[in-house]
Amino acid sequence: MVLFYIIFGKSNISGIIVSIIAFTLTFGISVYSMLKTGTGAVDQGQTEGSYALGFSDNEAFFLIILPQALMHILPIFKGELVSLLKATAVVGYIAVQDLTRAGDMIRNRTFDAFFSLISVAIIYYVIGRILGWLISIIQKKVDPARRSKEKILKGVDSND
Repeated sequence: MVLFYIIFGKSNISGIIVSIIAFTLTFGISVYSMLKTGTGAVDQGQTEGSYALGFSDNEAFFLIILPQALMHILPIFKGELVSLLKATAVVGYIAVQDLTRAGDMIRNRTFDAFFSLISVAIIYYVIGRILGWLISIIQKKVDPARRSKEKILKGVDSND
């Protein structure tokens, strides 16, 4: 709301664009913080070892550091993703059509507050559960205990 009414108040930018900017900034900052913390949790010896094996900076990060950091990042990421979904309910205050605003419009027309609000809550719950389930699948795929020896040693010349 600060972006819409104060920062972009005198411009003709639509509420949808301002919402996208706001949520992108908020979520981007959260993901950056998670990545920084998650990669910091990986031992420095992993980076040194990957350099000793001849990996470039990008290869070391994407093949060695990031898969280990994801184990620390994904549980927090799941929570942030669900929080982002919940935060989208406030865009109705800047005249963007969302589920909560649609529920309010139905309530105003039918005078039945219970059904419309419960329906919106159930829809948000289902979307949140689906997002959580998808992140859980990704979490299982990056679990080091489930990775094969070939995937772990991908890019490493084992003929030495």
